[in-house]
Amino acid sequence: MTKVSELKELIFNPLTPISSMKHYKSVFENEQELLKAIIDIHLDGKGIQLDPMYFKGNFYKDGVEQPEFKFDLNPQVEGVEKSDAGFLPLPIEFEGIRSVILDPPFLFGIHGKTKEYYSSKTHTIFADFGELEQCYFNIIKEACRYLIPNGIMIFKCQDYTDAKTTMTHCVVKDIAERWGFYAKDMAILVKPNKVTNPNTKQRHLRKIHTYFWVFQKKGKARELLELES
Repeated sequence: MTKVSELKELIFNPLTPISSMKHYKSVFENEQELLKAIIDIHLDGKGIQLDPMYFKGNFYKDGVEQPEFKFDLNPQVEGVEKSDAGFLPLPIEFEGIRSVILDPPFLFGIHGKTKEYYSSKTHTIFADFGELEQCYFNIIKEACRYLIPNGIMIFKCQDYTDAKTTMTHCVVKDIAERWGFYAKDMAILVKPNKVTNPNTKQRHLRKIHTYFWVFQKKGKARELLELES
């Protein structure tokens, strides 16, 4: 009679001890641990290949390896090529990339207290929601072009509350599905110690979380791109 242990050997990879198999939850307080979980599960342990919004490369530390291709609108470090990934095509061949991470700005508008946000001083801030939506549309369309079939797009986004709440993560999902992507997974990064202003009246729950969508390219890029043109 086959023993339970032998059955387990048949089910799992015999080269991987059962006791060492790691299981991840969907909520993290550390960005690098979150990224390593996505890389382990969805990229078969291979690093992210392309980052067209590299900035200072803050993703890539504590065991998260540098991407092969790095671009930014205003390169801050050596080895990063200049490219406006939000509105211009990248110098990447058709279906030549297996994985990409997108980390576009999420702030828009110049009313209220928006200018006081740290992110608005260090990153792009969109004039309005329409400009944000157009940028997101462009970068997802471009990812459809350069990702291989079944390639992975990691999209970092955050909902935004000013006078009202904009559920940006829903917008990202809608655009991605239009371009033939399957919403395969989502991880959430929580920053519980975010600074708050005790002198303001709270009208919405304070957003202390960020989304990391994991999309898989399922559509036929050439057909989708031809339909759009």
